[in-house]
Amino acid sequence: MASLRNFFPFIQNNPGVVYFDSAATSLKPQSAIDALLHYHTHESVNIHRGVYKLSQHATDTVESVRQKVTRFVTDEKDGTSVFVRGTTEGLNLLAHSLTSPKSHLKDFFAAYQSDKKPAILISESEHHANIVPWQIAAERMGYALLYVPIDSEGNFNYPVDFLSRIEASYSLRIVSLSLQSNVTGIVHDLAPFREAAKRIGAVFIVDAAQGILHAPQTLRELQPDFTVFSGHKLFSATGIGAVVGSKRVLDSLDVWQGGGGMINLVEKDHSTYLEAPTRFEAGTQAVGEIFSLGKAIEFADEYAREIHAHDREITAYADAAFEKAGIRFFGKGAKTRSAIYSFEIPGVHPHDIGTLLDEQMICIRAGHHCCQILMRALGVSATARASMSVYNTQDEVDKLLEGIQHVKKIFRK
Repeated sequence: MASLRNFFPFIQNNPGVVYFDSAATSLKPQSAIDALLHYHTHESVNIHRGVYKLSQHATDTVESVRQKVTRFVTDEKDGTSVFVRGTTEGLNLLAHSLTSPKSHLKDFFAAYQSDKKPAILISESEHHANIVPWQIAAERMGYALLYVPIDSEGNFNYPVDFLSRIEASYSLRIVSLSLQSNVTGIVHDLAPFREAAKRIGAVFIVDAAQGILHAPQTLRELQPDFTVFSGHKLFSATGIGAVVGSKRVLDSLDVWQGGGGMINLVEKDHSTYLEAPTRFEAGTQAVGEIFSLGKAIEFADEYAREIHAHDREITAYADAAFEKAGIRFFGKGAKTRSAIYSFEIPGVHPHDIGTLLDEQMICIRAGHHCCQILMRALGVSATARASMSVYNTQDEVDKLLEGIQHVKKIFRK
């Protein structure tokens, strides 16, 4: 795996630093960095409106990246991608548009034809980005907001009749679930929820912020109606992501933001809008970041086999290392997971763990990881989290475990 590690200049420019915070943002390969730099130094123009060659070339590049993103995520023939700032903005877009009375969804999703109280289903394991937008939408539009319960390790834990009881009481219109937890690393089994959504005619959304890298094949097999992800967790620059879905369905949705670039005709008292995906891309796009996303997608595609082999190997090694050291981490024993480790040291606050590890040049995250509902289910207020990627090594895992033992010794004094 040394060859892939060498693609990331952060490693060479920060000798001795162990970076275990990839669930927050991944390191970037040189190709993704070069793409961003190339845009700003060689093109640096706006898109879609210029008739000159540089603008037309930049526009063509952006549209080619859109196609790459769509093909990377879905086999849907009618699929397209809306560029957004990231998963959070994408989920806000969907929460607004899928609950708006101005959207025309009855022809696509039978649940929108029911007279029962409408409902949205998420889980207790979700990042706040997949909770708060739905809370706002539910309050605004009178939807019930329901949660898939989890156990004390972060696994889905619901009774056999859970979905049937929901269906008996509500018109379940929207199911929005993360494929992989950013806290436990668990890759959730979403197949039963996908099947239920198809059966009752509900919109099925996957938050793929973590899963886009660690479980891409599972994502494709689920065939969500909408997939949302952030580029910066897939080796790209920050400030760019996508909502991937059917163009026909997107065309039926109420617009999310208004402004230049998304309009067809503006009158004094009303406006009409362009077709998807452009109708959801008001204002100037993050052009350089889109260039970077294109190269990140190419990197993830070209080295998919190596990335996923490494993911399995580093997870197996770290699982054994944590087990041998007697350090509790959440999500242990899950059927499918990858190398995200939220752990605790009894009597030591996670911020103290993070600070002491930083003194040893080990970068982890400490806090509730934007998952306060999950933290309460796990029985803690916060955790320390080490999250790994393709550029991490077994030696670095060993260094982390040595650092944790050092923390334990200090707090025994």
